[in-house]
Amino acid sequence: MIRFYVAHQRFDAYLLADRLNQAGIKAHVFNEHASSIVGDVPPDVAQPQVWLAREQDCERATILLRTMEADAARGGSVRCTHCSEESPANFDLCWNCGALL
Repeated sequence: MIRFYVAHQRFDAYLLADRLNQAGIKAHVFNEHASSIVGDVPPDVAQPQVWLAREQDCERATILLRTMEADAARGGSVRCTHCSEESPANFDLCWNCGALL
């Protein structure tokens, strides 16, 4: 196993781990409840961490992480071609009807 990512929040770690697992990259979250000991130990030790089961998946995982970060940084909105509602540009599905954006 190899430590891949140190998250600021537990939900960030689980979001990344879930995306990695969906892509066929086996990932686990550790230290999800250790934030209370920050100060007693260094933050990178106590914060939630995403670990990869196989070191050879690191390159694919890095590409997926960069894609997720780029998607999160995308601003603005898009109009759904199915129901004409506006959704944030970083959504994959329309919030109103569920159609693919």
